[in-house]
Amino acid sequence: RPKPAALESRPPAPPASQDVPDWTLAQARAALKEATKDRDRLIDVALRFGRRTFDYVASFAVLRGGATGLEARGEGMAGEQLTQVSIPLDASSVFRTVAVTRGSYAGPLPPDALTRHYLELFGRQTPRTVFLYPVEVKGRLVAILYGDCGQRPISQRRLSDYILFCQDLPAAFQELILFRKQRVSELRAPDEMELTIDVDLPVATAPAPAPAVVAGLGWSPFFGRGATGNMGRAAALPPRAQSQEERPPPDFAPLLRRLTGPDAAQRANAMAELARSPEASARVLAQHFPGPTAWSRLPVVELPEADELGPIPGALSRLGRPAAQAVSPLLDSQDADTRYFALLTAGSLPYVELVDGVLRGLFDLEPDISSAARVAAAALKQLPRLDAALRDLRHELNSRDPLRRSLAARALGTLHDREAIEGLIPLTGGDDEMCAQAAAEALREVTRATLGLNPRQWSAWWAENRSRRRADWLVSALRHRELDVRLAAIEELSRALHDTLGYYADAPEAEREQAVRRWEAAAVEPANARRLGML
Repeated sequence: RPKPAALESRPPAPPASQDVPDWTLAQARAALKEATKDRDRLIDVALRFGRRTFDYVASFAVLRGGATGLEARGEGMAGEQLTQVSIPLDASSVFRTVAVTRGSYAGPLPPDALTRHYLELFGRQTPRTVFLYPVEVKGRLVAILYGDCGQRPISQRRLSDYILFCQDLPAAFQELILFRKQRVSELRAPDEMELTIDVDLPVATAPAPAPAVVAGLGWSPFFGRGATGNMGRAAALPPRAQSQEERPPPDFAPLLRRLTGPDAAQRANAMAELARSPEASARVLAQHFPGPTAWSRLPVVELPEADELGPIPGALSRLGRPAAQAVSPLLDSQDADTRYFALLTAGSLPYVELVDGVLRGLFDLEPDISSAARVAAAALKQLPRLDAALRDLRHELNSRDPLRRSLAARALGTLHDREAIEGLIPLTGGDDEMCAQAAAEALREVTRATLGLNPRQWSAWWAENRSRRRADWLVSALRHRELDVRLAAIEELSRALHDTLGYYADAPEAEREQAVRRWEAAAVEPANARRLGML
């Protein structure tokens, strides 16, 4: 096997250059294109070109709901000092404004106290004009650029050029992420610990329950079929009355203020204190859920970390089963925001108490909420309770309601349910365009084949491939003509074996073919059978 490129020794990065290049916009864009395989180099290009416009320009990485200092150029804080700066994006400031709106800001310093406080953290004293630009990739905020000229006015011509340059940053970061994703598995230790998932043993050994039994548990695709407008989601459950002994002590109020306040260190201390009494803490946090957040309520395709959703979801994700029990009623809240954030939080809590509510969310009328339910269900798919409910979810492909059929199809596609293929194929040729498209996209997710709205071709594909493992379909997809399909296939395969076997989706075809042959050989090795069989 060739030595992974990511493991090869490379010289240390050169010291950050403070030179201000005399680049035109076209030259800066060309430099950016050449830097998309190295994060430090990409940031360096963005900062150096920014120095043409600003006296000081800094970059912040967006991680776990906060903006953490990365690197800077100009007269001000940089390097190790800047990396110690952390700005919560859910606290009211200009940083939260650009994080929520995903739009740039160029103007006078806002009058709020927190903006001034955060700027002082990295040494900026009331600049005349500030500039912030959020870098977003596939709906996720990944970085924020900051610039100012102290007390001097900013050149509008140079600012316009820099904004045009910044518009190329999302594509550059996306290419960087693609490059790093394909290589990150090669850095993992072969004996890396796997995630331990909570299981409900009685359900694990029982056969899949009948629809009526599942309805008795609080979820079934058939539950509420006769009702209008609820899409199978149960009515909000009334809050359970708490006894005097269960009520949290009164000193939770200052703890909550620290947890949701602007100071990152105080937040960490508050989370540690909350963990000492998980049952009482979970109940209090659920009462104040979702709390302050910088996460925009949009459809999702990947589960965000709970910390990205805000301090209260982040704290709940650390409290285990008591948090799952406290979040469970929130999955049926009448408030759409609460349902959305509860579903995304549930994905970080692998406990059986949350499964029924997540399954109900798959049929929510709000597209962003049903998308949140899908990514949460994918995170909980190894729980026996969810696996047992898949049979009833497949039955919904025969629903008379086309919207229910399409939502069921999207859910089954996200869950990579191969047992749903025979039910999905006829839908691709149906009269309802929305349902047909959802079925085709679900089949693409499950099979990594792209046969569109042609049920005859799908039937032929299924007749030829039904006896093969899904892992074999993914290996075949490594030869697909579309980059997105190849990338999705190698992401799944490399997660299973913790290795790419030297395959890179964007490599030349001859190099890809050699790596595909290595995958074909690895796929038949008995030692890999268990891991690949779980795909």
